[in-house]
Amino acid sequence: MTKNPIGAAPAVSLTLLPDHLSIYRFDPLTALEDVGQLPGLWSITRTWKELSVVAEESACLMADDVDSGWRCLYVDGPIPFNLAGIVAGLTTAVAQQGLPVFVLSTFDSDLLLLRGEFLDQSLQALRDKGYLIRHPEAQVDVDPSRGKPTT
Repeated sequence: MTKNPIGAAPAVSLTLLPDHLSIYRFDPLTALEDVGQLPGLWSITRTWKELSVVAEESACLMADDVDSGWRCLYVDGPIPFNLAGIVAGLTTAVAQQGLPVFVLSTFDSDLLLLRGEFLDQSLQALRDKGYLIRHPEAQVDVDPSRGKPTT
């Protein structure tokens, strides 16, 4: 990962993960049992107002509310903590097209959740801003300047 000139988005590549995700909402006092048994990617965040779980759609958690149909782009990292603007650049590219986005962060990286129904438009918006998007399932990288597979 390289640092671009001031005012430009940092150069990052993204990997489209195979997961099909849901965002589950619970009361903040809910005790979650067997969390370590969730399949695939998952994340839990608790605040004083809610408990949110991001997990595979197939997890079928008995939540107070659920929003399904999300796909995940993993920002290829690790990302140094002093590198600013990663999430802002990604979310701006998608939001400028009026498309929804949900963000998770880890110690080493950021994850951009995109609506599955708008996945192609979201990926194109990111490519148009110069982001390289990897598709490990197809084992092909997409050239951001042409939107075509690289060899």
